[in-house]
Amino acid sequence: MKKRTLLICSLFLSVIILSGCSGKSSAEKSNVKTYPVKTLEVKNESNSVSLEYQGITGGSEVRKLSFKSSAKISKIYVSKGQHVKKGDSLVDLDKSDLNFAMEASKSQMDAASAQYNKSVNGAQEEDINKAEIAVKNAEDNYNYYKDLYDKNTKLYQSGAISKQELDGAKLQADSYESALNNAKQSLEQLQNGSREEDKQALLAQLNEAKAGYDSKANLVQDASMHADMDGYVVDVLCKEGEMQGAGNPVILFRSENQVVTVGLSDDDVKKVQVGTKAQVKIDDSTADGEIINIVQMSDKTSGTYSAEIKLLNPIDNSKFYVGQSVKVYINMGEKNSLWIPIDSILNDGEDYVFVVENGHAVRKNVTLGDTNKDKVSVEGLKTNDKLIIEGMKNIKAGYQVTVK
Repeated sequence: MKKRTLLICSLFLSVIILSGCSGKSSAEKSNVKTYPVKTLEVKNESNSVSLEYQGITGGSEVRKLSFKSSAKISKIYVSKGQHVKKGDSLVDLDKSDLNFAMEASKSQMDAASAQYNKSVNGAQEEDINKAEIAVKNAEDNYNYYKDLYDKNTKLYQSGAISKQELDGAKLQADSYESALNNAKQSLEQLQNGSREEDKQALLAQLNEAKAGYDSKANLVQDASMHADMDGYVVDVLCKEGEMQGAGNPVILFRSENQVVTVGLSDDDVKKVQVGTKAQVKIDDSTADGEIINIVQMSDKTSGTYSAEIKLLNPIDNSKFYVGQSVKVYINMGEKNSLWIPIDSILNDGEDYVFVVENGHAVRKNVTLGDTNKDKVSVEGLKTNDKLIIEGMKNIKAGYQVTVK
């Protein structure tokens, strides 16, 4: 009887223990943590393939405008950022000295013309008198500018004027000395008559004098700078009253064409050509463009090949600043593949994603291919995979997940 009672108690305790274990297992199962995620069904689709680069606005469209001669800045008509039309005035030089040089050159040309005409037509007393007057005028001009140069030499030696101003005075004195010599020669030939070889020499002198005058007249014209196309003043590099050296930039100017420059790798430069289409994103604006130039030599520092992209539908110039960094997508055509969001890809030394299988996160390594803005083509997935696109940074392989 006692043994039977012990057996019944043992069976009763076993039932209690088993019941307790069964309840504990159920509780544990009900407390397994699940992670909320959002998924996207992977599909085979056709998308545009593009090369993505950082570009710099401005490019070769920015030009440095300068004068051919040295003089003081007389008047500035524009300011930084101003839009101008073709023919608008930009900057004027002080033309006083340039006009003097042009007049001196004209005197030389007139004297040479007179010499040649007299050698051809023969001299008359009236012509000789005029030539004598020309010599006298030339002497007066030379003496004046020779005296001015001598005074400037003393001022330069005392540090009162610059070497550039002294050189300008020397140029004027030399010019008028040349005019005087020509006037004297003209008078002498009128007085002595001309041989055939003299006539040929005088004709050569006349042609030289005309070329000299045309050059001086061109410098006077060049001293007024005008816009040669519609565009924008990028910067003004001078001030009124400053002495400006010949060839030194005074205005940075760009046309209304908007250009972006990118540096292509040695692999990608082989994939594009002039005319290849592109898209450029500047802040919140996007513009279509096309490649208009590819530099065939790589940059020594970066090793990249410079390509210029002209914007076909210009962006508001208030948003277009020269030297701004922008996104550039160069079109490479269409590609049929599995495309997934770039943001869904993780990396721990290898590129991988998570997909949902039977309510759990499964890791799959992927190989990345071409890009299309925020998408990339991949290998390693299959059609209809449930790709996790949100919440993947909070999980690991094998975690139980719930799809939002």
